[in-house]
Order: sequence, then C-alpha cells, then structure tokens
Amino acid sequence: MRRTLVASAAVAATLALPAAASAHAGTSAPVATNFDARIVGFQPPAGALEAKVVDGDRELWLRVPAATTVVVPGVLGEPVLRFDAKGVWVNLRSLTAQSDRIDRFDLRPSANARARPLWHRLTGGHAYAWHEHRLHVLEPLAHGRTDAATLGPWSVPLLVDGRRHTLNGVLEFRPPGPGWAWLALACALAAGTSAAAVLLRGGRQLAVVLGLAATLLIWAVRIGRELYGRPTVGTGGYLGVALTSAVGVALLAGLVHTDRDVRLFTAFIAGFGSLYEGLTMLPVLTHATALSVLPSAVARVAVMLILGLGTGALVGSTTRGVRERVPAVRGAALGGMA
Repeated sequence: MRRTLVASAAVAATLALPAAASAHAGTSAPVATNFDARIVGFQPPAGALEAKVVDGDRELWLRVPAATTVVVPGVLGEPVLRFDAKGVWVNLRSLTAQSDRIDRFDLRPSANARARPLWHRLTGGHAYAWHEHRLHVLEPLAHGRTDAATLGPWSVPLLVDGRRHTLNGVLEFRPPGPGWAWLALACALAAGTSAAAVLLRGGRQLAVVLGLAATLLIWAVRIGRELYGRPTVGTGGYLGVALTSAVGVALLAGLVHTDRDVRLFTAFIAGFGSLYEGLTMLPVLTHATALSVLPSAVARVAVMLILGLGTGALVGSTTRGVRERVPAVRGAALGGMA
C-alpha cells in the first residue's frame, strides 16, 4: 500500500511539472533571447511614470499614477491603451491591439484611425504589460551579424494628460554562443550516463543517483525562472516556487524511499521530467541570454546536465533487468546446446 502511494505521488508530481512552469511565466513566455531593448528615458520627462521592458524586447510594462491619464497611440495613431484613475483600458477598435495581441476578447478592429474608441477595461490596477512590436521592429538588422551591436533607436509615443511624450530606447544585439557545442556535450553526457546505467554492476543505483541529481537541477532552474520578474515576481511567481518545491519534495521522497522498485520508478519519472524540462529550456543553450535570475552561464550548464543526467536516469531505470536477464539467457542457451 505504501509503495502504491509513493508511486502515485511521483506520477502526480510529474503531471504537475508543466503547471509549475506556467503558473507565473505562461506557456508562451520565452526562456532566452539575443536582444535587449534598453530604455533611455522619457522625452520630455514624464514625472512618476515607470516603464520596463519584459523578456528582452517582447513586452513593455508601464505603471502610471492613479491621478495621471496616459494614452498609448498605435501605429495608425489610433488610441490603443488608456491608463486612468479607474484602471487600464484597451480600445477594441484598434488595429494595433489586434496585431499586437494586446487583448483577444471581443476585438472589433477598424481601419479608420479616427473611429470613436470602444474602451474595454483590462484591469482595475494602474500597471500593465503588453506585447509592443515597436521594441523589436529592428531585429532583422541582426541577421548575419556575429558581433554584439546596437541596432538602432526605438520609441513609443505617449499622451500624458494630453501632452505629447515619447519613451525612447535602443535595441541591442548579443550574438549567441556555440550552441552546437552545448548540444554535443549534452548528447555525450547522455550517452555516457546511459551506457553506465545499463552496463555497470551498480547501474540500478546509478539510475537513482542520476535521477536525484537531475531533480535538484530542475528544481534550481525552475525557481530561477519563477523568480525572474516580469517585471516583478508577484503572487503568481511565489505560488510557482511553492508548487515547484512541492514537486521536488515528492520526487526526492520517491528517490530515497527504502523500496528499490519505488526508487527505480521515481527515477524513471524524474528522467522523463528531465527530458521535458531540458527540451523546454533548450533555447538557453542556443541564445545569448537566459531569462532567469541565474547567470546565463550557470543556466546553460544546468540545462546541459539536466538533459544528460536525466537521459541516463530514464534509460537506466527502464533497462534495470538487463544485467540479471543476460546470464539467465546465456545459461539457458548453453544448457540447450548441451
């Protein structure tokens, strides 16, 4: 009965892994980037307005004092967003809102930039982040470059209490490192750990050790992702850390269980989860900057190890009976020949 309960907990933990990743970041959040849309400032100065770029150059976050009204124009000059005392609103008739996927609910885009706005409230708060294409419109200029460079300026127009302002910045490019080398290391480590787990006398125990190490690495990488503010961590991020920790504890409990079969089954689950996590985080190996509180170099090493160690745990736990069966088969064959 106890064995069944522990195995069920390990399965439940694995099923919860995707939820731990999406609780804060969302399923479409990038994990690495080669671009940084750096903010220079407001022109002219815009008082207490606060702006941050999210995920390199994907989104723009703006916080506006409750007593201030800010309108963000779109590419046609039509109003897209409005920040006021009652919250943040989107113009359902804005073509920019549709092209930037600011809000997918009940959009009614109009080609007439002077069409009367149809406002829909997004939040009662005074801060909002949205996909802002003007941050990364210069990305194609990085095509073929092998050196770091400032690609050029970007700007987002704003109307602050009826007065014209712009949020200015520059788009910077960092070339990715040798991603093929990291992938080659991951493959070599996966092959080595798999062979060791299958062929060595203590291969079954090795599979458990590999699963244990992979689980601890996944734990660290996931928490690094959850605590990467967009632009702040928020309640969802800390809930994600709690869920990640609960998953990690459940897997560790199975990996150190006194029953050998439970340990091997949990090693299989940990190995499967490692491949899922490693493939999800694969862009960390092929891009310049990891979107994590962990340093990019540390994140790359961790992802490489997760792929290599997790593969060994998966293979070793599924082929645990090979060494025991080979002598039996060999003995039966020799007996038949005699």
